[in-house]
Amino acid sequence: MGIKRKLKNLVEDITGWHIFRFPPFGVSIKDDIAHRFPEYRFDVIFDVGANVGQSALKYVSNYPSSAIYCFEPITATYEQLKLKVESKSQVQCLNLALSDSDGQATMTSEGVSTMNSLVQEGIDSETANTETVKLSTLDQFCKENNIETISYLKIDTEGGDLNVLKGSKGILNLHGVDFVEVEAGMNPTNTHHVPFESLKSLLESHGYFIFGIYEQMHEWIEKKPHLRRSNVIFISEKMIRNYSA
Repeated sequence: MGIKRKLKNLVEDITGWHIFRFPPFGVSIKDDIAHRFPEYRFDVIFDVGANVGQSALKYVSNYPSSAIYCFEPITATYEQLKLKVESKSQVQCLNLALSDSDGQATMTSEGVSTMNSLVQEGIDSETANTETVKLSTLDQFCKENNIETISYLKIDTEGGDLNVLKGSKGILNLHGVDFVEVEAGMNPTNTHHVPFESLKSLLESHGYFIFGIYEQMHEWIEKKPHLRRSNVIFISEKMIRNYSA
C-alpha cells in the first residue's frame, strides 16, 4: 500500500470522515453528468416551477452559456424571480404554468411559495388563497418558440410533475430532451408528490431511464426514517447510445 493510501486511511480512521477524489455518484448532478459526458454542453435548460430563482442562479453559475427558461405562474413569486435574475441576460422568465392542457387553472397561493400548486381534489378553493393562472403544454410552448431540443428539463411543481410530462409527449417521443429531473414521492403515504412509480412508468414508455437519484428526503414531517421524496434524473435513449465508457 502506497504512502498516500496509508495517510488517507489514517486520516479517515482518526476523523471518521471519508476522503474522495471525486464526490460519490448521487451527490452532485453536475459532477455526475460531467464525469460520464465530459464534452456535453447544456444549451437549453427549462426550469419548470422556478419559484424565486434558486435553481436558475445555480444553472447560470454552472452553465453560463446556456439559454434558461424559467416558468413560474404565481404573480408574486414571478415578480421575485424577475428581480433575482434581472441581471442575467441568458434567463427568460415566463409567468406561465406548464401542464397537460392549454387554458387557465386555479393555483393555491400560500405563504410558502415553494408549496404553491394547482388546486387538487380535497382543497377548499373558497377558503384557500388562490390565483387563476395561464396554462400551456411544454409541446405547445416549444412549437410556438421554435425549440426543438432541451438539454435539461427540471420539473418541480408540487404534485403537477406527471401532468407536465403528459404535456411533453411530443418532444419526449422524439428524444428531444436529454435529461429530465422530476420530484417523486417515495412512499404511498406521501400524497403531496407524484408517486415515483407513475413517473418512472411514463418516462420509460418514451425511452427514458433512471440516471440517478438525488436529494433523498426522509419523512421529516412525522420524524420517521423512510423516504418521503427524491429528485430523480432520467436520461434519454439517445444519450445512452452516445455514451462511451
